[in-house]
Amino acid sequence: MPKSILKKVIVSKQIHSSEFLKFMPAREKKELLEQAFELRGKRVVHVNATAAGGGVAEILKSLIPYLRSLGVQADWYSINPEVGKEFFTVTNKIHNALQGAAVKITSPEWAEYQRVNKQIADDLDKIDCDVLVINDPQPLLAGSYSHPGKAKIYFSHIDTSAAFMPVWKKIFPVISSYRKIVFSNRSFVSGGLPRRKIKVFTPAIDPLASKQKIITRKEARHYLKNEGDIPPACPLVAQISRFDVWKNPMGVIQAFRMVENMYPEARLALVGFNEAKDNPAAAAVHKDVAAVAGNSKDIFIFFDPKGKNIAEFTVMTQNAADIIVQNSTKEGFGLTVAEAMWKRQPVIGGPASGIRKQIQNGKNGFIVKTPEELAEKVIFLLSHPKKRKAMGKAARKTVLQKFLFPRLVLDHFKLYKSCLK
Repeated sequence: MPKSILKKVIVSKQIHSSEFLKFMPAREKKELLEQAFELRGKRVVHVNATAAGGGVAEILKSLIPYLRSLGVQADWYSINPEVGKEFFTVTNKIHNALQGAAVKITSPEWAEYQRVNKQIADDLDKIDCDVLVINDPQPLLAGSYSHPGKAKIYFSHIDTSAAFMPVWKKIFPVISSYRKIVFSNRSFVSGGLPRRKIKVFTPAIDPLASKQKIITRKEARHYLKNEGDIPPACPLVAQISRFDVWKNPMGVIQAFRMVENMYPEARLALVGFNEAKDNPAAAAVHKDVAAVAGNSKDIFIFFDPKGKNIAEFTVMTQNAADIIVQNSTKEGFGLTVAEAMWKRQPVIGGPASGIRKQIQNGKNGFIVKTPEELAEKVIFLLSHPKKRKAMGKAARKTVLQKFLFPRLVLDHFKLYKSCLK
């Protein structure tokens, strides 16, 4: 067990507020600056499971510089990966149970969860702050144990609309103890939580991040040829998402086999580099996916990050693909959906509530429920390039209006202020 369970994440990037204020309408810009003035000098500390991999880490990597640029003292701590596989195995089970899986968690596993969280709480008590923000279940108990009387916020980034009751009953009182509880979707909120504590707003993407760059298709395809051996001229379908049963990569493969009947030259790229340290189940899912794909030369699976620039590979794939899919059955939001839409890609999404928040079916993308529907929409978009372009234009407009980071920062400021009253 490492001496310190929490590790401070060093965020060296600096930005000036003028770089992102240009993305905001005048009224929202004025409100953001007013909120920032009232919070100037306050210290906000965010805690999550891992410093790399996954949507929460992606958000915090951008959020910290934004907050600092507006005068708020902001820091980010993650759980030391040396804490051990046992802890992340049980938190992975809790995560799945909260999303509806009937998962049995043993007494020794609960004890491990509590033990590590008590040590995290000890570390937290050494960190002074005005607002403490806990992200997702991994450090959930620690937030409740530490800093009595402080303004504490819990962010639930997952779909808890149908949580497995035996686990939810244990977690519910802890979540309820926080001053504010944030969900990305109204439908994720349990009816039993105190309504006065609930806030609902979606995540967003950072328009200043290198991941949001628009690259010419020719350049992006050239990159994938060199880095991934993907033929530069083939119709390319891609899902960019960690290997997780909720992302349903098996359904993507099943749909792709049907697409090949119409487009035999098509290729599929499943990009899910194993970067996050809090998801030990990813290796098993990857193994199953690789077994189903077999030795097919038409399916390219990217799991081992060794030798790859993950961020660059992701942005190149999003720009290079003809069709982007995100076939999730459960999804808190799905940042990769907004990222692709920003790059003028009409995304074909699964039935997850978080994705339905972003995609207007038939206008800026499609929502599908079955492999057959997924195959049908892939074939439709491949066969109608003008329609695909028009829907891609609508997709970018949606992100510009609803899912860019300056709006998220304003939501955070309102949240912090409400906690400090």
